[in-house]
Order: sequence, then structure tokens, then C-alpha cells
Amino acid sequence: MSRKIYLKILLGVVAFIALVKISSIVFVEPWIGKKIQASLNEKNQDFTVEIDKVHLLMLSRGIELERITLRPKQESGGSLTGEIASLKFKGIKLVKAFFKKEVEIRAVIISNSSIRGKIPFSQKAVPSIVSPLTIRIASIFFDKINLAIQDSSTAQVYSLKESDLKVYDLQVKKNDTLTAVILQQFDFDAEEFFSISSDSMYMVKASGIVYSAALNTLTLANLSVQPNYTNYDFTSRYKFQTDRIEVFLSDIHAQNISAADYLKFKNIASSFIEIGKMEVHVFRDKRKEFKHVNKPAFQEMIYSYPATIRIDSVGVVNGNVTYTEHAEDANEPGSIHFDEIHAKVYKITNDTIYKTENAFLELKGEALLMGKGKMTTALKAQLFDTRNKFSLSGTLAGMEAKALNPMLEKNAYVYATSGTIDAMDFSITANNARATGNMHMRYHGLDLAIKSKKTDDTTAIKERFISFIANRKVMDANPLPGEEVREGVIEYERDPEKFLFNYCFKAILSGIKSSIEKSPKEKRSS
Repeated sequence: MSRKIYLKILLGVVAFIALVKISSIVFVEPWIGKKIQASLNEKNQDFTVEIDKVHLLMLSRGIELERITLRPKQESGGSLTGEIASLKFKGIKLVKAFFKKEVEIRAVIISNSSIRGKIPFSQKAVPSIVSPLTIRIASIFFDKINLAIQDSSTAQVYSLKESDLKVYDLQVKKNDTLTAVILQQFDFDAEEFFSISSDSMYMVKASGIVYSAALNTLTLANLSVQPNYTNYDFTSRYKFQTDRIEVFLSDIHAQNISAADYLKFKNIASSFIEIGKMEVHVFRDKRKEFKHVNKPAFQEMIYSYPATIRIDSVGVVNGNVTYTEHAEDANEPGSIHFDEIHAKVYKITNDTIYKTENAFLELKGEALLMGKGKMTTALKAQLFDTRNKFSLSGTLAGMEAKALNPMLEKNAYVYATSGTIDAMDFSITANNARATGNMHMRYHGLDLAIKSKKTDDTTAIKERFISFIANRKVMDANPLPGEEVREGVIEYERDPEKFLFNYCFKAILSGIKSSIEKSPKEKRSS
């Protein structure tokens, strides 16, 4: 066969392919686009879908939809709009689709999607979406998702910026409900997640989010929980005393964590969670009315979680915690802070296997009290103990008593004019009802002044007289010259309306009081 015949055959094939392609572009692709668009809009009462262009992908046996627009129908009352730059289906098995009524696709790629607007986040049950066919997709890739959705009836907002999602091996059987539960394995990353609570009081923000299903790891560059109002503006919006909590976390890493397990069963499990930096600020205005409600022990709060919690350990590399309180009769708030916190918590779990096997939740940490005195603490609680028994021990290195004045003078109306705490150690055993223990606090040169609740003055005659009486009741050193170190007695009945921090603080305070106050016998002999 001559070269001219080969050339003619080649030109004929090229012409045929060109004809098919032109016919596809001019007739087939627009027709397919209209059919898909009509099918999507036929049963949709809330939105209108528009497709700008459709391309058949011959080599990869697929189809691409370009510039998909989602617009609300006027009668629906919604304002949600959306755009998708490109939606590709590759490797479609047409034989199964036509004859077996099964959809099997090698890859789906959704590029540059954006959805924004207001919709009602109804509390009523939403009708389930059921898959009409068996669907298998080897991979789905959402490239650059941007969401900004607000509840039309509250202040609740959800926002997602520059996020990517890749889902692997998606399999949905016919009549399966289409929910997040069907996600078996996926990777996710996002530049930022942002949310505002329905009452507008709090904002949650996370950035630098990366989750890997293959590695079972989750990392966040930053995570914050921020009130949307300043201290007094925040508390003024509540009838009763309420803690205003502000949290900033950074460099968060979680190992052996399964996002799919959480989506399916709400289970929280991880072998280790590390927080590189932590800042916590808590404010309470005690001038407001107190709501009398019993609070569960910290162990009960873990047990009451409706799914399984199994976290082997959580570590804080560096943290600072500040608690500020405006006492009922105080002119200004007082505060106490713990700086340079290094802590680890072990065995945070509600796994019922530990009802028959002995295991303990433990906390070990160290910090600088008021940025001055080095503190160490160790808490140990047996899991599923009927009385929620726990032990707490700790030490405090030397510091000046004046360092405690920011809390003492505003909340206890006492001012330490002099004195040094040389060292302190304590040991407490506590349960649901009572805390007991002992304390050894070594100090010297302690002198106190009583402040006026109205004027904050310590020099008025009344306050000077009360200060004199107070110092007569308080020993200025431990041990006193020629005597042994006095042991403080810790005794405190738990207030069921207060949480763990208050319980432990009041128990330690009872030991401090018994260490510095003169006993009745000592008062008579002085």
C-alpha cells in the first residue's frame, strides 16, 4: 500500500475525530448540559442550578461541568448562593450505570467552590437523603472550598476558608442514608475555620488545620475561644454569675486520632495530644446573683460523655492561666495567675472496662504562682470509684507574701505588708463530700493590714485597729524561735455547687489558716 493511501486514511481518521468533537461541542455537550440542569432543578424547590458549559472527556471516559451556579428561588425565602468553577467525573463505568444501576467512578474533582448566605438551622428533624443507587467512587477531591453560612434566625455563623478535602474509597449502598457517617477515610486541610455561637457570646477560630487519615494525625497552628464582649459587658448579659472564658492555644498536635470514628460514633480517642502554647483568662463578677445548681465531680463529667473517650495523655509545653474575680463588696477585681505552666494529664477515659480493671487519671504539673513562686502539683484519681476519691499533693518554693496581694487585697480585704513564704508542701485526700490532709508552711516576718471595703484605705483608725487584732491572731513565723514546725490541718466540706478548682483551693486555704492562726491555747498564753 502506497504512502498516499496511508496519508488519506490518516487524514480521514483525523477528520472523523474532528467531526465527532465538533458535533459534541455544538450539539451533544449543550444537550447533556440542559438535561443535567433540568434534572437538578426538577425536584428542587429551594434553589435553581445553572451550568455554563459541559465537556465530554473522551480519553478519561468522563464529563466536566464548568461554572455551576446555585441561586435561591424567590418563593423559598432563602439567600444561599454558590459557585463551582469546575466539576469533573473521570473513569465512569457506563456499562454498570446502564445495566446494573450502579455508579462507579474513578475520580471526582470539585474545584474552587464557594457557598455563602443565610439559611434556617432548623431544630426540627430534617428528612433524610437516601441514595437511589449503589455508588462507588475511588477518590473525591474538593479543591479550595470556601463557606460562609449564617443561621437566618440566630447569630450562629460557620465559615471555612481555602480548605481542601480528599475522600478515599467512598462506597454507598442503595437506600443508604447520605450523611457524614459514610466517610471512611479522608484528608482535610483548611486555612481557617470560624464560628459564632447562636447567642453571639462566643467566637471559635482555628487556623492551619491539617488532618491525615493515613497518619491518623491532626495538627492546628492556632485554636481560640474568644468572647465577643469585654468582661463587664459580657457578664451584664447574664442574670446569674457566669464565667467569661478566653482561651488561646497554638502548635497543637494529636496522634492516633480518627476523624471518621468521631463522625460515626462521636468517639474521641488519641494516644497523645500536645499543646505548645496555652493562654487562659477567666473572669467572674461575684456581685451578680448566684444560681444554686449542683455541679458534678470532674470524674462524672468525663463519664457522662455519650460516646467513648480514650485519651492516653495530654501535654502542655508552656501555658499561662489567669483568674480574675470581682468580689461582692470590692471596688475593683482581684486576680491570681499561674505562669510558665508545664503539665501532663494521663488516662482521660470513660471506657467501662475500667469498672473491673484498676486505672487512674493523673495530672502532674509545675508553674510559677503569681510569676514568682515555683509550684508543683500531682493529682491522682481512680477511675469509676463510687465516691470519686482523689488525692492531691503539691509544693511551693520561696516567695514574698506581697506577691499574693493582687488577689488578697481585692477579694479578702487583707494586705500583706511584709513576710516571706520559705516553703510549703501539702497532701490532700478528697471525695464527693470532704477533703482532709496536712500542710507544712514555713514562713517568717508576716504582717497583715486590713483594708476598708469602701475606700481601700489601710491607714484609717478602724482599719488600723482591726489590723492590730488580726496580727495578734496570726503568728508571724513558722517555726517560731525555739519551736518545731507547726503542721497545718486541712479540713473542708465540699460545696456541691462549685467545681474542682474551687474545691481544691478552699481545702488548701483551710490548711494555710490553721498554719498561721494561733490556737485558743496560744492566744491565752500570749
